[in-house]
Amino acid sequence: MKRRKKRLAFLQPILYILIGMAVFFAIVYAGEYLIPGGKKNTVAPDDTGFLSTGQTSSAISDSTVEVVLYFTDEDFSGLVAEKRLIEKHHNMLESVLQELLRGPKLSSHYNPLPESTRLNGVFTESGIVYVDLSHEMKDGQSGGTTQELLSIFSIVDTLTSLPDVKRIKILIDGKEETTLCGHIDISEPLERDEKLIAEIQ
Repeated sequence: MKRRKKRLAFLQPILYILIGMAVFFAIVYAGEYLIPGGKKNTVAPDDTGFLSTGQTSSAISDSTVEVVLYFTDEDFSGLVAEKRLIEKHHNMLESVLQELLRGPKLSSHYNPLPESTRLNGVFTESGIVYVDLSHEMKDGQSGGTTQELLSIFSIVDTLTSLPDVKRIKILIDGKEETTLCGHIDISEPLERDEKLIAEIQ
């Protein structure tokens, strides 16, 4: 009898340890399914605001608006467009331009605007939208006609896709320029050119 009691006394701590380990592994295993960040918690990538080809704009709410941004294809042969949902803002022109400067979301699209180009400001006067960009817009040009053309009209065609926007005047650090790198005249306001647009995605 005494031996049986001693044996039970000896096995009791081991039993508690085994139960504790079982509870521990049960919690860890369950956490993979239930806790955010666990292996089984598969969350779709964040494509907030992006509308792919053929996708309906059912996500549009009173606080968002659908816009079309123009980038370029990998061959720089024309403008390609992406539909995007952005938050409504008291200055929609600024919001749209900031989204354009962030670049495309599709890997097959490229931003023709030189890297590090910043928006200094945008305003409307006498029916003309003035877009004031940092000097990188001019200094970052490759020197070729194609990039100059596409970088200018990515802005022009994006903004003229908005209601009541017809003409765009590009400024560099608040100053008027005749051209960015010698090919396209920007001394006068520019209007939409749909011949450069290849497709909408």
